[in-house]
Amino acid sequence: MEDKQELTIEKYNFQVKNRYRARGAVLLDTSEGPRLLREYDQIKSHFAFENQIKAHLAEQGMEMTDQALPNREGELVTEWESGEKYVVYQWFYGEDCDYRSRQGLSQAAKNLGCLHRNLKEMSKEPVKLEECLLTRYERHNRELKRVYGYMKEKKRKNEFELNALECFHEFYEKAETAGKRLAASSYFQKNGVASRDVCHGEYNYHNLILTKKGVATTNFERAAYGMQLLDLAYFFRKVMEKNGWNIEKGRAVLASYQSELPLEAEAYEFLSIVLSYPIKYWKLLNQYINGKKSWISNKNMEKLIGVREQEAAKAEFLREMAAGQ
Repeated sequence: MEDKQELTIEKYNFQVKNRYRARGAVLLDTSEGPRLLREYDQIKSHFAFENQIKAHLAEQGMEMTDQALPNREGELVTEWESGEKYVVYQWFYGEDCDYRSRQGLSQAAKNLGCLHRNLKEMSKEPVKLEECLLTRYERHNRELKRVYGYMKEKKRKNEFELNALECFHEFYEKAETAGKRLAASSYFQKNGVASRDVCHGEYNYHNLILTKKGVATTNFERAAYGMQLLDLAYFFRKVMEKNGWNIEKGRAVLASYQSELPLEAEAYEFLSIVLSYPIKYWKLLNQYINGKKSWISNKNMEKLIGVREQEAAKAEFLREMAAGQ
């Protein structure tokens, strides 16, 4: 495999100064700047769509993405007779987004707003979404009830089970309320079944590189047509959990996003609904029911305690958010 990697590198004009293992790939420090070498088999089903997205963004002036680079023969994929295939991507010198820095969060949120603005209406006709969000919430709620029933029937309960049962009704009520609000949401009714817009799919601080020239956006492997506000909700929830739902930092994120793509009242309401769904609690219970019941990791116990401790701060932020519309 390493021989084929070396032969692949020889098909490009750059000279490799150093190399590092990173992100399931090989990061190359080259005479032309940083490059990332990956096996094509890891990305083949999504490769053409990713290239389409990045080409479209480049046309709109957003060139700081991990674009696939052609070799000397003009091919994006280098294939060998033995079956191995490799792709080389543009990469960037810089640092991961600091989720505790207000400036870093503002940069990342502004970049997301710009990304969304440029990925609007990529399709001429609405594309049916793979899964309706309301259907997903309804499934999650059924799963929550099933896990609750299982834990409740156990005669001997461990610490995780006792804690999860103690707060179940609080979180389940919020899950049901979110589902009802979503069904009545005018934004969801307009955008929840089909979309012409593209989402990044996993927009978080791990996939952003802060460079001297600005923010570079990478890893579009989960990009798809969908409701772009789900990208914002995902990013927002991640950074707010890391910052204890700090109201000032939350305002900074929303203001920075809206400097590129303002939100109307119905979009604001939809974002609030998605943030109110107790997805972290559902994830912990889902991991529990699909894992070994005889042993619960301390990390999951700590996460459950953290979710419970942050709930009051999260509720306060959502009240502030609703009042500030």
